[in-house]
Amino acid sequence: MKLTPLEIRKQEFSKGMRGYNVEEVRAYLETVADLVDSLQKETRSLSEKIVQMENRLSDFQMMEKTLKETLVKAEESSRRARDDSQRESELIIREAEVKAHRVVSEAHIEADHLKSEILMLQARKDAFIKKVKYLLQSQTELIEILEGKEFDLKPEEEDKQPNEEYPPAVS
Repeated sequence: MKLTPLEIRKQEFSKGMRGYNVEEVRAYLETVADLVDSLQKETRSLSEKIVQMENRLSDFQMMEKTLKETLVKAEESSRRARDDSQRESELIIREAEVKAHRVVSEAHIEADHLKSEILMLQARKDAFIKKVKYLLQSQTELIEILEGKEFDLKPEEEDKQPNEEYPPAVS
């Protein structure tokens, strides 16, 4: 049964013989009514605080949920970024290894080409030296042949004047 302070104040009691002192009952009822009124005000105030606290709790729970979701997303994003970085670094390493292999391969090809070019130039040098030696040998033989022969001059050739354009060779 719910009583209001007004109901307590208006409450009437029947009178009987040798009954209660009316003034004392009225004073007591007034005190009880004031106490109930005070308790009801306190209850309303506390109820309002409870509603406020529940609203704040609800807000905090929503913030907590949002923070947890954000934290999970941040962790997931961090993990994805770490995985992506790992994959990217592995890809860069593989590309560098492929490029290094290609550069080494090209260097070997170039070295082989240079070796064959050196061998070809050495062969040409050797052939040139042989030709020069042969030429020198044949010229030396020709000089020896020419030194060993004496030329008979015909009388008509003796009378001729030497060509000034080409003076005779001095021995």
